[in-house]
Amino acid sequence: MGIYVKGLLGAFSGKVGNVVGSSWRSVDYLRSLPKPTKRTATEKQRAQRTKFALAIEFLSPMRQIINIGFNDKSQKKMTAFNQATNELLFKIQGEYPDFTIPYQDVKFSKGSLEPVMASLGEGMTGDPVIKWPVTESRLGGLPSDVVYVILYNAAKQDFFVFQESVRGDGECAIDPEGMGTGEFHIWVVVTNKDATARSASRYLETLSI
Repeated sequence: MGIYVKGLLGAFSGKVGNVVGSSWRSVDYLRSLPKPTKRTATEKQRAQRTKFALAIEFLSPMRQIINIGFNDKSQKKMTAFNQATNELLFKIQGEYPDFTIPYQDVKFSKGSLEPVMASLGEGMTGDPVIKWPVTESRLGGLPSDVVYVILYNAAKQDFFVFQESVRGDGECAIDPEGMGTGEFHIWVVVTNKDATARSASRYLETLSI
């Protein structure tokens, strides 16, 4: 792949022969198309492709959250989604073709913003509530920081995201209506008000509904 500078007619975009022109993060690229091959993939190659497909399938519904959680502009050659995918690939467990995702190791965000010390509890109505202590922060956390609570039903492959609460609320109510029943894995992510800073996501525990 080559990086090129625009000429009088501007940057080239599209396909000509076996060359493709494209642009990403204001940098223009030229790359050649891969050559077709009739070689049979090795078991190692098939295993890697299976892992990659599993990671993409799992993370794709959360692309919007990941774009916030891995928005590191110092990573100029890798998108936020690619960063999250690359990290997950090294954590997938099992032997080909029976791979599994260790949910407790999944990261939807990476950052230095102070997280919340959340725990699962029960509200006055009997519905589940994610609670955390509201204390004066010395590590840059503000009461206005947005708290994202992510729930995932592995059996149904359904994600649910609650983002109505801020750090100063001390809790996030989980409305189970429309979620169905089953076991849900829970993660918590914190961002500042304008989503320019974020905490590392934290896996909490599982919730049975």
